[in-house]
Amino acid sequence: MNTTDGVGDLLKPLLDASLASIIEEVCFSTLSRVSASRLRASAIPHIGQIELVDSTAFQHEYSRLYTANFSGHEREHPSHICERLEDQFAGRREGFAPYYIIGIRDADGTAIAAAQFSVLLPDSTRDVIPYLQYIYVRPQNRAQLLSEVLHTLVLAVAVAVTFARRDDSQLPHVPFTICETQPEALERSKIHSKSGSQALMLKRRADGRILSAHIQPGLEPEDPPTTLVWLLRRCPGSESSSCSDELGRALVAAYFDSLREEGIPGKNVDEAESILEARYEQDCMFCQIPLSDVSRDMYVGIDP
Repeated sequence: MNTTDGVGDLLKPLLDASLASIIEEVCFSTLSRVSASRLRASAIPHIGQIELVDSTAFQHEYSRLYTANFSGHEREHPSHICERLEDQFAGRREGFAPYYIIGIRDADGTAIAAAQFSVLLPDSTRDVIPYLQYIYVRPQNRAQLLSEVLHTLVLAVAVAVTFARRDDSQLPHVPFTICETQPEALERSKIHSKSGSQALMLKRRADGRILSAHIQPGLEPEDPPTTLVWLLRRCPGSESSSCSDELGRALVAAYFDSLREEGIPGKNVDEAESILEARYEQDCMFCQIPLSDVSRDMYVGIDP
């Protein structure tokens, strides 16, 4: 263990064997927005174990917390998540974007927080982008920096699994984490703004109009596509957190590919991708703006 890794010194003893085997060589302090002293005071007293969640644990422990935090079209059916976890743990997702859930239990063994994410590898770049699909914390634990612990561990897994898959010694570049939000979800938006997140948008070259760069396909066969907003959360220590037009397009393509791999209905993914392609055809380029600058006309009624 790196003796200068203060955050790692706190968190690594709490990892279960499966998670430790993946990230034990990663320096956590370089990936954390929060100091070791703050974590020691606020988060550590409430953590009994941090684990790599398998399908059984998700079904019986974490799914209740998940469904309590998300509803409607934004929530994937828990049975689909269980199937994906079974395939990931059995090694049946070789060549696909890695998919994981990191969970936190308290001293009594109760599931109190989790992050569900995949690791996107956009073509033609050395960039590695964690796609944070869902992050949730039990209400009574929301002032304890557990979400910051989860963000740090998501980055650690992204670095570790990608480095293990490379055939050279060059470290992968993790510029930011992406997640998505419904702009009208004001409380979530405030949380994202406080973390320094920016909105990843499209800008029309002709008139400067800003449009959402994100369409979420219907997660179930009959669900419609939904325009959401991409958020970029800068990775601590990253040499750059900007998203060029080239990276933006590669990132979105990798996102749609990962959804197909995860079993989201193919026709729904194709529909969402075609809507976004139509936005591209308006001579748009990717840009970043403060989340507080996102307005309703950027994501409502923007498609023919």
